Amino acid sequence: MAKGAGSIGEIRKKVTKTLELISTSYHESGHTVYALLHVMKVHSVSVFENKKLKRIHGSTYYNYPIEFGSIQDLELLEFLARADIGLSYAGLIAEKTLFKGISGSSQIPQFISSGSTDDNESAREMIKKYNLAPPGKKRMSFKIKLMREVQDELHEHWDAVTLVSHALFQYRKLSYQDLQYLLTRKSKNKKFWKEQFKNINYFHNNEALDELDLKSILSR
Repeated sequence: MAKGAGSIGEIRKKVTKTLELISTSYHESGHTVYALLHVMKVHSVSVFENKKLKRIHGSTYYNYPIEFGSIQDLELLEFLARADIGLSYAGLIAEKTLFKGISGSSQIPQFISSGSTDDNESAREMIKKYNLAPPGKKRMSFKIKLMREVQDELHEHWDAVTLVSHALFQYRKLSYQDLQYLLTRKSKNKKFWKEQFKNINYFHNNEALDELDLKSILSR
């Protein structure tokens, strides 16, 4: 009897870990696809088990097409600032979308929302730093509007989010080259992604960056 209970306990642990790995893969995929949509270069994205905390964690390493401090165009600076904040929301929004698709409910479990505490705090700090909305109702309205924009973008490119998350679940880590191959060869919208990676490569491989060109890409 004790042995049977232990076996059931081990099965439950494996199921829990698998579900957490799926959720984390979608979370990091949300960050990744949103970053690529905003001409950020994602050098690597990974999911892994933190043995000390006994939780599945993820990380997405990326950089912007231009240093914020060097930007002269104020409108471009705002575009990038909004993208910076949106990137923080993208992981949780991807997880919410997945959960709603499975359950039909928008009320996500606590373990999902708690995993994005740092992202949400980062978004709050960036809104203050860039002074994009005054405190109070206007700031809350700004956050809600921006989260809806992120949700709309990820919804439009949900096949890409799914594609990247499935590859993450299988391989645990993807490089920029892996992402480029996946999205330009395997996605439903290959033509879009081929053009998008052209833009990313252009803006990250040219020292003399044209701010007007970058602004035109980001404002589409």
